[in-house]
Amino acid sequence: MLKYVFFIAFFFSVTACSPDEQPGKSSSSVEAGAQNISSQSAPGPAHQAADFKLVFFLNPEGGPCIMQDSILKEMAGELSGKVDIQYVQTTVPADLNIFNQYGIRALPTLLLADASGKEINRMPPGVKRSDDIRILIQSIPQS
Repeated sequence: MLKYVFFIAFFFSVTACSPDEQPGKSSSSVEAGAQNISSQSAPGPAHQAADFKLVFFLNPEGGPCIMQDSILKEMAGELSGKVDIQYVQTTVPADLNIFNQYGIRALPTLLLADASGKEINRMPPGVKRSDDIRILIQSIPQS
C-alpha cells in the first residue's frame, strides 16, 4: 500500500503544472519558444548579455524542470547582464531540432553557449542548485 501512495505522490509531483506555473511564460530576460540560440539582444557592457546564453532544456510540465525554473527565476537578477536565459521546450515542435543539435536526452539540462550557438560548457542533467549554476557561469571565457 505504501508503494502505491509513494507512486501516486511521485506521479503528481512530476506531472502537476498549472498554466500559471509553466516555465518560459514569464520574466523580462527570458526568451521563450523556438528562437534560435544565435539570436541577438540589445547592446550592453563589454561582455554583452547577448554574447552568452544559458540554454535551459525542459519539459514545462515536469516536476524537476519546474523546480529548476524556479531556481533560475530566483537568480534572474544575478544572471542579468551575464547571460540571456533561453528556454528550449519539449512542447514546442520547432525546439526539437535544438534538442537534436545538442544531443539532449535527459531533462532538465543547462548548457552555456556563445552568441553563435557554440557550446562552451554543460551540466549533467538534473536539478542544479544556484551554486552549481554560478560555477557554470564562471566558465565564460574572459576576454
